[in-house]
Amino acid sequence: HMAISNIFGPPVIGENFFGRINELSQAHSILNSGHSIVLSAPRRIGKSSFAKRLVKEKREQGWKCVYIDLERTQSETQFLQTLITEFDKSGIWSKTVKATGEILSGILESIKSIGPVNVEFSKLIPSKDLYSSLANLIDHTQDTLIVIDELTLFLGVLEKTNGNIQDVAFFLNWFRSLRQITPSRIHWIFCGSVGLHNFTGTRNLTYTINDLAELKFDAMSGNEAFGLVRALADSEELNITDDMINSFLATLNWNIPYFIQILFNEIKTNTVKGQPVTEEIIQSSFHTLVHSDLMATWSQRLSEYNGHELAARYLLTLISSVPEGVSKQQLTASFMQTFSFDNIVAADKELSDTLNMLEHDGYIIRTNGRRVFRSPLLRDWWHYKFAE
Repeated sequence: HMAISNIFGPPVIGENFFGRINELSQAHSILNSGHSIVLSAPRRIGKSSFAKRLVKEKREQGWKCVYIDLERTQSETQFLQTLITEFDKSGIWSKTVKATGEILSGILESIKSIGPVNVEFSKLIPSKDLYSSLANLIDHTQDTLIVIDELTLFLGVLEKTNGNIQDVAFFLNWFRSLRQITPSRIHWIFCGSVGLHNFTGTRNLTYTINDLAELKFDAMSGNEAFGLVRALADSEELNITDDMINSFLATLNWNIPYFIQILFNEIKTNTVKGQPVTEEIIQSSFHTLVHSDLMATWSQRLSEYNGHELAARYLLTLISSVPEGVSKQQLTASFMQTFSFDNIVAADKELSDTLNMLEHDGYIIRTNGRRVFRSPLLRDWWHYKFAE
């Protein structure tokens, strides 16, 4: 194994990608059996890195692959531009389209040449016909993997700017119709930090994704998390014993790559070169992270909660104050009082929906009928920021 670099934030590729052996083999077998995948997992858990790794492995098997990241896509025109440019670069237009540029420019009128060069997307008028034409131009005869990352963020933007659910439904249905063309050897992976299930569920659009296989994607296994810390330590010459690595992981408790990487970085900063890492250093580094802003995205992304944001914040603050967790009964009582619900059925629906979303997105988990934070680091950070 070559040296591995501690990159936290952007997706890691190549030698810096570590582990995920089970998830990769599961993904390959789902794709090889002709199904498409929805990969929802909390932010910072390594989804995009995983999807990029899968693209690399499928390319090596001779598949055509497209990776489209919609995180910063702010409009439908931008979405089309990204889609067309990436499809073109990956060469997945149908063979019958001799001069791709001409056919497309016929369809998209103002486009003279396709590709990253001089596409005049400003004159592009998105229409239903345009989307069906695009669907017909894609080559369905060769093994192809199309990864659409952060689709839900883009749909959320659309919904906010256009103020209606019809456009969101249109896109989800368009993607669904592309998946239902038979025979087709195109396989799709939709990933998102805002769960596609949460998103479609709160808008009664679940039917648009019910043909997708869900790939469970969670924290790293104990062995892989241990291996990652060991690989980082060897590569950055940090003197840490196996026992201290176990203590490091026990302190985190929820081993997602981002948390492992920021704690590792803090420990390295606090350790004199050549000296061994001690329990004190681990705890004081953890404490520093609790008071840092490195977890801010976990608060910001609650704005995606479509009307459930205040309830979510309230519940997280409540649960962060009780390390051993809070029972549903206690949550209900306190929730009804705070939000002055006079109807227990309405209160319970709002409470259950919000708890399920928080659970799905990795904030909390149920243990013995109580809701607790999955990550002590996130819990202490939330408590420091919002409860103290």
